[in-house]
Amino acid sequence: MKALVVLPVLIPLATAIVTIFLGRSLRGKILVSLVGGGATFASALLILRSVWSWGTVVHVMGSWSPPFGIILVADLLSSGMVVLSSGVALVTLCYSVGYVDEEGQRLTYHPLFHLLMMGIYGAFLTGDIFNLFVFFEILLISSYALVAFAGEDYQLEASLKYATINMIASAVFLLAVGGLYGVMGTLNMADLSLKIGGLQEPGPLPTIFLLFIAVFGVKASLFPFYFWLPDAHSSAPTPISAILSGVLIKVGAYSILRVSSVIFVPLRPGAQEWILALAAVTMVVGAYGALAQSDVKRLLAYSSVGQMGYIILGIGIGTPLAWVSTLLFIVNHALSKAMLFLTAGVVIEATGTREMGSMGGLARQMPWTAGAFLIGAMGIAGVPPLLGFFAKFLLIQAALEAGHGFLAALAAGLAIVSLWYLFAAWQQIFWREGSGHALHPAPRLMKGSGLVLAGVIVVGTIFLNPLVNFLRAVEAQLRQPEAYVTAVFREAPPVTASTVEPK
Repeated sequence: MKALVVLPVLIPLATAIVTIFLGRSLRGKILVSLVGGGATFASALLILRSVWSWGTVVHVMGSWSPPFGIILVADLLSSGMVVLSSGVALVTLCYSVGYVDEEGQRLTYHPLFHLLMMGIYGAFLTGDIFNLFVFFEILLISSYALVAFAGEDYQLEASLKYATINMIASAVFLLAVGGLYGVMGTLNMADLSLKIGGLQEPGPLPTIFLLFIAVFGVKASLFPFYFWLPDAHSSAPTPISAILSGVLIKVGAYSILRVSSVIFVPLRPGAQEWILALAAVTMVVGAYGALAQSDVKRLLAYSSVGQMGYIILGIGIGTPLAWVSTLLFIVNHALSKAMLFLTAGVVIEATGTREMGSMGGLARQMPWTAGAFLIGAMGIAGVPPLLGFFAKFLLIQAALEAGHGFLAALAAGLAIVSLWYLFAAWQQIFWREGSGHALHPAPRLMKGSGLVLAGVIVVGTIFLNPLVNFLRAVEAQLRQPEAYVTAVFREAPPVTASTVEPK
């Protein structure tokens, strides 16, 4: 059972290797790629079922017991994130078969896609802060290549900006990791939880914690580190835009939540004001940046910036209700934003333009695509009864209960702004009188992929109560770092877990 935890890392790696050795066999690469994506999703479901039935599952790599060596840890949060991201990835992979030209699929698209997803899954599952850095580098290197995949000048420029800011962030990440190891003598998350929890004086740890927040803030596109995102997400091939906005930036939010709930638990109150300030400004920048866009993909990219502000705001508030709202935001945004990018890609394929002013009148010719885009827009804007409404409602309620009236009002006001720009976009693209240009129908795989995600959103809304109950269980587990520590050290005593003072 424990060996299941390694499958979301092993299967994408094996899939990437096999697709490389298949050479220029297009059918072979597509078949192996889709089977690999499906197998990863199936393994993620099995892991989640095991965690739900038996508790946190830990896989120790090699013969080195914790806190030494490499471990993978699947709790409700990490296994749930792998299920969510692998599901979105599988749908996006199907979309890619219809979207990416045959030559691109014969070359490197499929290996790069699976290496990107391997890095994402590994980041969710690792129980070691250094290996979190390693998986970050794997996903980032793959995403640099995929953003610039078509080789257009604007894509190369966006990829260069993306790479530059993230290389700086990686250097800061290593600095923070080195500082943490120098002070605590370990990088195992469970061991760090034990040691930091027993400290009398924090020493330099608050500064190290803020460095980690800054690094993960780059990944999550928080202000002032967000400026790489609009270019990278809008310039990338559409299926990669869906993965970047729907899944990859959640790794940053996940990492902030993970280190806050396991490693730096005693220091979390001291960082709260910083997190809340970054989240609030990010919400404003994203919303008003989206208002100024005429390019549909740039509008969706800026919208992702604003929505990440909501997600981090819930983490900063820190109450149980706030964390449940954050988790619901993550689910809603992953599904809705990925679906919006995929349906936007269908429209761009049909019209040959990304400028919303050059579109119009597409609802009659593309009713299913128009309906899917509308569902996604309603979900992001927070229109009842979709998931986004309940996520924002719970977040505003949590802010009020915690005494953050201004932040509650800001969240409510910016929800209206997001409603404005998303429905304005839908009206420009689908409802107003069109240009009358002939359309070029997109492949069925592209159309169907967006509809699948729209259907998942509707199903999630119907089964809202079970979903929220599951998220409450995830939140309750996050509140118990001692359970995480116990699971990691279940088969080996915490030999380095004695209380130490920082150097």
